[in-house]
Amino acid sequence: MKKLSLLACTLLLVACSGRLKGEGMGAHQDFDAAWQAVQAAGTAEDQRREIDAFLSMNQQAGAPPLQVNVRRRDSGEAAPIDQALWDHPGEYEVVLRYGDRKYPFVPKSRSSLEPLFRE
Repeated sequence: MKKLSLLACTLLLVACSGRLKGEGMGAHQDFDAAWQAVQAAGTAEDQRREIDAFLSMNQQAGAPPLQVNVRRRDSGEAAPIDQALWDHPGEYEVVLRYGDRKYPFVPKSRSSLEPLFRE
């Protein structure tokens, strides 16, 4: 009986620690809903605001470090993060990654890129 209680406590602890790190099922749904707001943004200003909110949400949840990948929309090839991206952001698809979670979007302006590359 003690072993069963210990196992139950261990499982509960693991489940709670995952939720504290933003890994629970509800957290994934919250992140997905916040990301839908980024994708649904009608203007560059709206997109920037929603990206700021999404990044803040992940930071507050203790998400893993943000990783950013860029691809050309016309060819699908990986692209460097260089001046061409800043000059013509709509020609690229940017994918944000937090661990296993991936969030692709097409930036409406360079303003949408700025919060992704803060130092």
